[in-house]
Amino acid sequence: MGVVFLGGCKSAQSVSDGRPGPAWPSGYPARPSPTGRYSTVSAPPPPTATQPPPVQPASGVRAIARSQWSTGGPVAAQINPMNGVQKITIHHEGSQVVRFTSQDDTAEHLDKVRRSHVNNNGWADIGYHFIVDRAGRVWEGRPIRYQGAHVSRNNENNIGVMTLGNFDQQSPTQAQLNALFDTVKRLKQQYRVRTGEVKSHQEIRPTACPGRNLQRHMDALRRYVG
Repeated sequence: MGVVFLGGCKSAQSVSDGRPGPAWPSGYPARPSPTGRYSTVSAPPPPTATQPPPVQPASGVRAIARSQWSTGGPVAAQINPMNGVQKITIHHEGSQVVRFTSQDDTAEHLDKVRRSHVNNNGWADIGYHFIVDRAGRVWEGRPIRYQGAHVSRNNENNIGVMTLGNFDQQSPTQAQLNALFDTVKRLKQQYRVRTGEVKSHQEIRPTACPGRNLQRHMDALRRYVG
């Protein structure tokens, strides 16, 4: 079967600014729970003499390990280092209304999104660093050490957090909002991001993302994260 086209959040067509960075190893060590299905993102191993020091991933975000949904890793030749974190940007998927809540259905869907981003958009990986599903689960996406592909010409230093759904046509669930608010707060604290740099996609570039039914929560999100 062909890959389902899931272009994701509109107007996020640029992977990064500048030339691809070094071919760093894909992913980073995770500390699994006893079930092996969850990980708290931990720091990568020390860099070699030929590598610039990678950004330390957020240690406080408990997320479903990437290995539980992804059939492939980032394309190292097409990816850039993050070069520090200064911003967090909120998105919706935007391509379809999402009703499913099961972990298996979500895992299958995320891998379709990743393959579409790679095969159809020509990106190095799924565009987002974290994904929040309809049940309030948080999923690891692109490793934080790499720039995402979620805001054209604004991916450097910018963590992308995507919420599953089309929030012009539906509303986020309460569990989804709770998980989004908590995740963004932990990321903001970990990286000391200024509150003014916690924005939605449409607050940076002309786009409908993250949809009017999520955009109306952005001021409350900024108040919550402090």
